[in-house]
Amino acid sequence: MGATRAVQPRPFGLGWWVVLVTLGGLLSLFAPAFGFLLAERLGTPPWLTYPTVALAGAVMGLVLGAAQAGALSGTAVAVPRAGWTLVTSAGAMVAWAVGMLPVTLEQLGEPLNLASRRVLAALLAGAVVLVIAVPALQWLLLRRVVRKAWLWIPLTVVAAATGLGVAWVARQVMDPATAAGALTGSLAMAAVLSLAFALVTGVGLRWLAGSPRRTD
Repeated sequence: MGATRAVQPRPFGLGWWVVLVTLGGLLSLFAPAFGFLLAERLGTPPWLTYPTVALAGAVMGLVLGAAQAGALSGTAVAVPRAGWTLVTSAGAMVAWAVGMLPVTLEQLGEPLNLASRRVLAALLAGAVVLVIAVPALQWLLLRRVVRKAWLWIPLTVVAAATGLGVAWVARQVMDPATAAGALTGSLAMAAVLSLAFALVTGVGLRWLAGSPRRTD
């Protein structure tokens, strides 16, 4: 009997990553938007809007995580699909919960005392948690397949900031008189944000994929 030839993983595909993560990122943004719209239409109180939007954030992470894991599947830096998707969902829910907390407290009549050093320290800590919640949890899995996986955390933060910045610039140059309504403009901004995020993370991940961990 002949020896079975092992299937070699394919190299990380930047183009495939950009396509899947752009589409996944764009679709994922509909979840929190729907959560806000649903809460507004139903007139839910702040204490109910808060978990609604946080759960919508979890759905957002679920979609984005599935797209990212799918783009990595079969490559030398493949991650467990279910694990990656779940940690991305959990991180996104935490990020939305932290980000929504100050506004929710104010709506409940308990505004934060910005003159307090403890409150300012808590806000700073919350801001850090907000921006690193997703990549920090993803790092737990990525470190098993690539060296220097900790760089994924600042890389993702930079990618998100770049996406938001590019989307803001696009919004400034957009002519509302010629845009086919606010919905079209919002979709265009979301697409630009998702594409910029996918490009930056893809380029960084391609570099990280050059140093995979050896398991044999």
